[in-house]
Amino acid sequence: MSLVLPAYNEAGSVVPLISEIIANAPGDAEVILVDDDSPDGTARVAQEAFAHEPRVRVIVRTSDRGFARSILEGIRSSRGTWVIVMDSDFNHDPSVIPALIGISPYAGIVSGSRFAPGGDMDDRVRYVLSFIYNLGVRLLLRTQVQDNLCGYFIMRRSELVALPLDEIFFGFGDYFFRLVYFAQRRSVRIIEVPIVISARRTGKAKNRFVPTFAQYTRELLAFRWKTLRRRPPVLPR
Repeated sequence: MSLVLPAYNEAGSVVPLISEIIANAPGDAEVILVDDDSPDGTARVAQEAFAHEPRVRVIVRTSDRGFARSILEGIRSSRGTWVIVMDSDFNHDPSVIPALIGISPYAGIVSGSRFAPGGDMDDRVRYVLSFIYNLGVRLLLRTQVQDNLCGYFIMRRSELVALPLDEIFFGFGDYFFRLVYFAQRRSVRIIEVPIVISARRTGKAKNRFVPTFAQYTRELLAFRWKTLRRRPPVLPR
């Protein structure tokens, strides 16, 4: 099992987060922290705290930085049969890890969902707006999942690296709707489990709601246009 944590300026949360992950993950799991050379010393804090913990690896990236690119780096560096991807700010609760692992034999992807029965989000305004936005994503891309932007998932590594990774992992959280789209085209079964997105415990959010969703919309429309152009032309009868 490999757990990939993309991070930037998470010095205040990285140690308790990794500690909780270790407590909830199998004993042979590896934790890969991929840090974009955070100025607050996130990588250094993690390296010092887990210097004698062989299950924790820290990768520091100084070029081609970005949230989704960090995830890609972690995936390519992973050694586990299964890969779990989650945020580094406690938005994704480590206590859900056993549920993801427990259901993984029955699906190609097990993904957290705010909109599955039992799922929720602390910020009610964001919850409603995200729900409406996800309806639009489902309509445009014809995905079969309720939460196309969660980004807390487990997937068999062999199936993950078989996807067109460079076409998926760029930008920010928008990478996840591209992952879902390509996975479904390969008939990968996806099961959603309810999760509750909590407010971050420390630090400040690195993305503002309106600019972030504007960026997601640009990427969504561009991706939809790209997928339409890939379809074979309809030949005249």
